[in-house]
Amino acid sequence: MNEKILIVDDERDIMELMMASLRRKGYQVRGTLTCSEGLEIFYSFKPDLVLLDINVGDEDGRKVCSEIKSQAIYQNIPVVMVSANDEGLQDYHEYGANDFLHKPFTFAILEALCVKHLNPVK
Repeated sequence: MNEKILIVDDERDIMELMMASLRRKGYQVRGTLTCSEGLEIFYSFKPDLVLLDINVGDEDGRKVCSEIKSQAIYQNIPVVMVSANDEGLQDYHEYGANDFLHKPFTFAILEALCVKHLNPVK
């Protein structure tokens, strides 16, 4: 499995647990605690999937999602918004996101979501 996943979440423990879980499943994973670094990693790492927290410190993950999805070359890369709040549950599509993951979640749900977006049924 060579799929690459980028995780942007300002909660270090959650980010590291997500990374460890997905690495055990064979994914290449990079993570960061800030949106600005997340964009830098995105452009260099070229992930196949992005797991992006809505509230990343003082930064807004929805803006990062909009920036990624506004570029034609990246529009087909799935972005999943992640949040403990229901605030993004209704409007994540408005920012170009493909899905929403509500915290807290189980590793089984996280892994199933990755499979869903990395191996879509044709």
